[in-house]
Amino acid sequence: MSLRTGVSAAKNEVEQSPQDLTAQEGEFITINCSYSIGINALHWLQQHPGGGIVSLFMLSSEKKKNGRLIATINIQERHSSLHITASQPRDSAIYICAVRHSALQAPGART
Repeated sequence: MSLRTGVSAAKNEVEQSPQDLTAQEGEFITINCSYSIGINALHWLQQHPGGGIVSLFMLSSEKKKNGRLIATINIQERHSSLHITASQPRDSAIYICAVRHSALQAPGART
């Protein structure tokens, strides 16, 4: 199975690793996301080939679990991880770490 990663933020503010990953069925997989900006929330998204983007988790300060998927965040260290336990062929997808800035915005500004 093949997994790819991507980020959603301004350049050099978010880094995700590994960029490409090949895993065997049943493996434990970890995808890391580090960011250099203050955030309100961090999102883990998934996109299957030819499909739309699906939200897996929105994190602000806690750990969340959904079946075989676990997402953690450490605000102080500006780091989040997505863990996939007992990987399965249907986990082959692109995984995206997206952040929402915490900086105040001018009226009418969008993120």
